[in-house]
Amino acid sequence: MPPKSPAKSAKGKKGKLSKADKERLKKEELELKAKEEEDARIKAEQEEKERLERERIEREERQRIEAAESQRHATEVSELISILEGNDIALVNIDDERRAKAKWERYMRCDGTPDPTIAAEVNTYINLWHEDINSNNIDAVIKESKQTLALLSELDYLLEETPEKDLSEQEAERYRETKSELQHLLSSKLDASTVLLLKAASIMADTETGNLQLVKSSGDFTLMLWGNLTKNPRFKSFEFEEEKFMFELPKQLALSDIAVRVIRTQYDHFSQQCRTFLAKQKKKKPITPVEVHPTHEEEIKEEKGDASKTGDEDEGQDIDDKQKEEESSVVQEETKGENGEEKPTATPSKTPQPEQPAQTELEEDQEDEPEEEYDQEDEDTVDLRAYQVLGGVSHLDLLSLPPQPKQVKSWIMTQVSDDELKKVAYPATDNRLGQTLSGTMTMGQTLDPKALANAAAATEALGASPIGISFRLRDDVLYSEEPQMAYWCPDRKQWRLDGFIDIKYNDETRILSFKTINFGPLACLQDKHINMPFQSWELRPLALNHVRFTVMAAIIEAEIEIKGSLCCFRQPSDSDVKPELNNLKEKWMTPKQLIKAMIKAGVNLFPDEDSKKYVSINEKNTVIEDSMYHQMALSASHFAFSWSKMNSEGGADKVIVQGCEKLIDETPHDKLDDDNEKDEWSLLMVSKQRAMKLRITEYDSEFSEDYADGSQFHADLYHMVCELSSDEGMDRMRNTDFRFVDTVYQLLAATRLITYS
Repeated sequence: MPPKSPAKSAKGKKGKLSKADKERLKKEELELKAKEEEDARIKAEQEEKERLERERIEREERQRIEAAESQRHATEVSELISILEGNDIALVNIDDERRAKAKWERYMRCDGTPDPTIAAEVNTYINLWHEDINSNNIDAVIKESKQTLALLSELDYLLEETPEKDLSEQEAERYRETKSELQHLLSSKLDASTVLLLKAASIMADTETGNLQLVKSSGDFTLMLWGNLTKNPRFKSFEFEEEKFMFELPKQLALSDIAVRVIRTQYDHFSQQCRTFLAKQKKKKPITPVEVHPTHEEEIKEEKGDASKTGDEDEGQDIDDKQKEEESSVVQEETKGENGEEKPTATPSKTPQPEQPAQTELEEDQEDEPEEEYDQEDEDTVDLRAYQVLGGVSHLDLLSLPPQPKQVKSWIMTQVSDDELKKVAYPATDNRLGQTLSGTMTMGQTLDPKALANAAAATEALGASPIGISFRLRDDVLYSEEPQMAYWCPDRKQWRLDGFIDIKYNDETRILSFKTINFGPLACLQDKHINMPFQSWELRPLALNHVRFTVMAAIIEAEIEIKGSLCCFRQPSDSDVKPELNNLKEKWMTPKQLIKAMIKAGVNLFPDEDSKKYVSINEKNTVIEDSMYHQMALSASHFAFSWSKMNSEGGADKVIVQGCEKLIDETPHDKLDDDNEKDEWSLLMVSKQRAMKLRITEYDSEFSEDYADGSQFHADLYHMVCELSSDEGMDRMRNTDFRFVDTVYQLLAATRLITYS
């Protein structure tokens, strides 16, 4: 092998740098670093200049926009107020005509039915039916009950629809007293008819069982009556098969002269008597009038016509004007509906002013005292602000069976007895029924130790042997959760939860079963706010005076079609369709009628004034919120609005929604293509001072209040929509019917979707 060359062997070896080289390299590095720092400084200065210039341009642009806004602000406010007031006047005129026509038609009816507004007529009706003992049979009572319930509905309508200027407090109180008398009359007549049925129980007894088994039904209630004629010790339970109602009695009742009556009503005449039925009013701080007593010098100045007195008078007048405004706001609060909430109505209240800084500040400065709380007696008391009676009321009564007629040869002997219905107290304390025994076996049970232990445990829990109840819930009511049972306590006038055990609910068969010692009115309860807060919402135009209003609630997706002055409930075909709501669908009603029907069917999307106590909400300024609903309704024929996640970022004084123009007519069942619409929606922010289009979109991760390039500030949402609308859209908005606008407003205000989403 040849020897390695010296050059090759020396390759790779690094020579040692001299001191001069090190100094030179260090100097080069310092010069390079200094150059880089200088370049960075120059670049930063340049960027700062550009930023300042950009901010100057934006500031000048904003100042220009604000200057233009201030010039047209008063014009826009005046224009919007004129539009809203014009709609209000037209609605008031139509509503007055409608009530006058209804009053005339009521006067000209001439069918013998009493007018509930005329005390003499309704009192005569009550007295005649009460004294007519010949009409106490059940068929006659059922027939006449339709008239009584119709009168009750008419009184409710009068109390809700009559404006305060046309209905004095004395008249309203008289209507409420008439309602109470009619309800008591109907109850007493049902009791009287029950007495006649029980006296003839042996005659109408079932041939197989020997007991009285009777079912009578009308459109408003169903009466089920069972009489224990045989007192068979082998009796275990009985079921009214047609009504799917079953009960099971303990031994001491199965061997007694008793009857069981069940009346299932679609109405609830009890909850209105409860203290928690109405929302508590907020207490306003009393306003102490300021009296200015002129001094002797001021009187002299007044006589001399001193000019300084004029300034004092102006100042005093300003104080008086402020006091009048404060008193006016108090009166507006106190003249709300009976339940303390502003319900949407075809006769709107005073048109909200879109921009009234002085009045708004005054209302904010006038602080409310804390809302008065209810005295919750115990945890078993039902709070009707949080729960609602759903599906009507079931009256379960334990009655004393009167002596039955006996046939002796060719004679029928009947013991004379009172015509009063006698209810049996339970647990019983008299000797005839026997003292309640702990662990008493229900008939039909075996001596199984487990069964005995269960019976003993139930008796110990309730203090008496319970009655077993099982029934099928109504098919036209949606229960979104397992219902709770409650009974009406007449002494305390409240629904209560105690006295129930072993409550079971089968969701497939809709059978609810439980054990209780409570007789009297029973009801199923459901959380009022189970569908709140809402997940999202959308108001989409379909054509002129035609929109689709969709609310994605916590449990259900509800769709309301609004056309003209009417609306109807729908469920999207791609959602979880509820068969219980089939009777509610496709029925065109007024907004108030639809709201009542939805609540009655178990779809409560309408918060009360105090619902914020029970729901986590995104609270907004009520003046801005209500003004938004008015203006959204004005433009609903051509402009779509939708929920925005950014609404929670704006605070209480700023409302943020998505909006875009929609001019293509659609059918109510058209499906949406969200991907094609992403670029069409704009974010609109409305505050006390202005409305503007934001630069950000719904899909940005961070919130910013920067306005969109090329947009303008406006006094309100209505004029912001006008800027974003085409000529065709503006033409459609100008041709929108004011009755349609009011219908949309009522539903938006009833759902309060800006706050409860």
